[in-house]
Amino acid sequence: MTRPPRWARALLRCVAPRSQAEDVLGDLEEVSRHHSQHHGGLATRVRTAIDTLDMAAALVRTRSEMFGRYGGMGTAQDYKLGFRMLIKYPGLTLAGGLALAIAIGLGAGWYDVMSDVLHPRLPFPDGDRFVEVQIRNAATNRNEYRVLHDFTAWRRDAKSVEELGAYRTVERNFIRGDVQLASVTVAEITASAFRLVPVPPLHGRPLLDADGAPGAPPVVLLGYDIWRQQFDSRPDAIGQTVQLGRTKTTVVGVMPQGFAFPVNHWLWIPLQLRPEGYAPLQGPTIQVFGRLAPGATMAQVNAEITALAERAAAASPQTHQHLRPRVMAYAAEFDQTWIELSLTHLPIILVLIVACANVGTLVYARTATRDAEIATRYALGASRRRIIGQLFVEALVLASVAAVVGLGIANWVLKWGFNVYLAGDYVPPFWMDPGLKPGTIAYAAVLTLAGAAILGILPAIKATGSNVQAQLRNLGAGGSTLRFGWVWTAAMVFQIAATVMCIALAMAIGEEALRDTRIRRQFPASQYLAAYVAMDRDTTAARDDDESAFRSRFDQTYQEFERRIAKEPGVVGVTFGDRLPGMSLSVRDAEVDRSAPGASHAVTDMWTASVGPGYFEAFDKRIVAGRPFHEGDRAQTASTAVVNQAFARRYGANPIGQRVRFVAEDPAKPEPWLEIVGVVQDVGMTPTDLGEAPYVYRAISAAAASPIVIGVRTTGDAASLTPRLQSIAAGLDAGLRLGEVRTLAEFVWREDAPNLMVTGGGMAAVGLGLLLSAGGIFSLMSVRVARQTREIGLRSALGASPQRLIAGLFTRAFVLVGSGVAAGNLVMMVAVAYADQLDLGEIAQMLVITSAVMLTVGLLACVGPARRAIRIQPADALKEAERVT
Repeated sequence: MTRPPRWARALLRCVAPRSQAEDVLGDLEEVSRHHSQHHGGLATRVRTAIDTLDMAAALVRTRSEMFGRYGGMGTAQDYKLGFRMLIKYPGLTLAGGLALAIAIGLGAGWYDVMSDVLHPRLPFPDGDRFVEVQIRNAATNRNEYRVLHDFTAWRRDAKSVEELGAYRTVERNFIRGDVQLASVTVAEITASAFRLVPVPPLHGRPLLDADGAPGAPPVVLLGYDIWRQQFDSRPDAIGQTVQLGRTKTTVVGVMPQGFAFPVNHWLWIPLQLRPEGYAPLQGPTIQVFGRLAPGATMAQVNAEITALAERAAAASPQTHQHLRPRVMAYAAEFDQTWIELSLTHLPIILVLIVACANVGTLVYARTATRDAEIATRYALGASRRRIIGQLFVEALVLASVAAVVGLGIANWVLKWGFNVYLAGDYVPPFWMDPGLKPGTIAYAAVLTLAGAAILGILPAIKATGSNVQAQLRNLGAGGSTLRFGWVWTAAMVFQIAATVMCIALAMAIGEEALRDTRIRRQFPASQYLAAYVAMDRDTTAARDDDESAFRSRFDQTYQEFERRIAKEPGVVGVTFGDRLPGMSLSVRDAEVDRSAPGASHAVTDMWTASVGPGYFEAFDKRIVAGRPFHEGDRAQTASTAVVNQAFARRYGANPIGQRVRFVAEDPAKPEPWLEIVGVVQDVGMTPTDLGEAPYVYRAISAAAASPIVIGVRTTGDAASLTPRLQSIAAGLDAGLRLGEVRTLAEFVWREDAPNLMVTGGGMAAVGLGLLLSAGGIFSLMSVRVARQTREIGLRSALGASPQRLIAGLFTRAFVLVGSGVAAGNLVMMVAVAYADQLDLGEIAQMLVITSAVMLTVGLLACVGPARRAIRIQPADALKEAERVT
């Protein structure tokens, strides 16, 4: 007695209630028994199965239209089947799920960060009504922050904004007894901030308007972390005296944990203003904030502030004719139009489309292998809409699992980025909460639905649009009627081309990153201790420090600081500059005058640094031509420069006497020419494709350097000198601040780490691309074998050798892979053709390697389908051909 095929029985149990499935199976077995009596033998078993299913269709439809009862987004059985498909096709689940997880994770992370940057949500009542007022100079296209004159007018006359306040950020040493915290961030702020933000102090009181009056005693409001660290969380901290820089200050309050308004501040002191007011563009820089008055709109505030600005421009045209005010949501980067908003989300959409294009070939291949199942369900009464819905649910299950994984990865990366990578030097704004938020998860859900629609609906439309009877007849031949059309073939070619380009880019980026790291490690950076140096100005909003007096005082203090450090055991050299070798670069466009005046040569990417006395000696680099700097070169009117050997190799073997100048931002105010007076050895910390980068050094005094970075060369581990360096600075001047005290090796690693991270990400992308490409080729060839089962068997029966059969299959794969490789190489060749620096030998080598890797992966992906093809039995194919005829 012949029973219905197992797959048909399992299908019925999956898509129908158990009672109905058992009834239908009983009917199918009765029909099967009838056919077995009249059509015995192996050759007719497939026809029996088909006839059984055709006859059973009427029985199914009479049982209350079994499939028609289940509509919508799918039944629980659909989701159950979707999870079964994940297990049944582990390759698709792994490759496709990983690609979708990366795409959805990137999209969610991008949306989360962009929301915090562009549209932050302040954790305060009426936080969405907080605003900040900016002034932009239309002539320079830069913000103007010297607005104390305008601020006093706005605070007096503006009616549509309330609690208008201002602040500026300063750095101060925090000293309490023998304990010193180097360079803490302080907000010098108006008392209106603490009426704007209704967060009461944990202890004591907030700042008051009286604290900002001229002559008022200095007071400070502590942040929670400093209070806990320096006062052991004791309430009796109120009333105690601490020293901020040179000023002894009384603690009046402690703010609760997490409070960091206006940005990421830990301490608050009053902003003292002159009672007589300020002239236009006079006084220190500030930032202005406030809250919309009840009933006021952003448009009304902008109109009112603009009217006040126009009045100021009429009174002071020389200073205000180009100034344009604007009122924005607090902490918003800029106001976005719908076009700008669309462009913000465009990268997310592109990543999702690329991922879906890659995974779509795998899903379509899986659908193509199930066309008999789909046709059978069609014959059993399922509507086209119902089948499309089920395939959509299956894709939704895959996308949902991938979304959970992607969100988990994105959440971890965001927290890692904030808490590990940025925590050392940068404290994020208080409104940035690392980790995914409900809005981000909802956004990821939308991406998941969109991805599932692309993956599930498009293949389903193609599958359900084929002729049902043709699919049923082909079931008897063991083949498939679906095929990869030009759309899916083009998607495969695009995927292979993109993978080829990723391989080339990953190779180039990885080789450069590893080369730079290897070259920098040859420099003894661990023997150097570096720190940013600054000094407090005797400047508040109420009084201005004399610039020349400050420069003289800072220069004298710094020279004494260097002298004391030089006496420490193990110190063999002390110098300074606006940066040290291996730290962040300053790169500018320049002109080199090689001969007569006016015959200049334009140069892009000229490295530059301003250096102090003993700079080259401290890094053990000698002058090989000309002379070193002397004290006269440090004057503001000096026009001399020293270049490195890389400059001499690239722009003239003997550059002594030549001139160089940097391109000014304002063409009407060109920068002066610098005469080259010396050539120094390459330091070896700025490698490029053509060797060491060309450098132009200028001499500078300590007071003129901005920023100023001290470099201390030692005979051993420089990190052990850190406490002593801080102690010397504290003992010399309470206003002398050291920031980021660390070895030069740590600074260099901070520059190299992002490049290595990009390299790792690129290699991961290449691996995923190769996996997806291999899966797509495997699926394509599997479908081809399924479609040509009878043909392959007949060719084998007629004497075709296995080698000939395999060659036919591999030829199709080779054409597909070769087309993608050729397209990828063509794009890469066009891209490098526009590069300034070309090495044809390296480019050719790279293209050969990428092509070989991709071709190898593609051909390996054909091994499985080829083995399946040569296992087809000729006898079965001949019997099937006889039955068909």
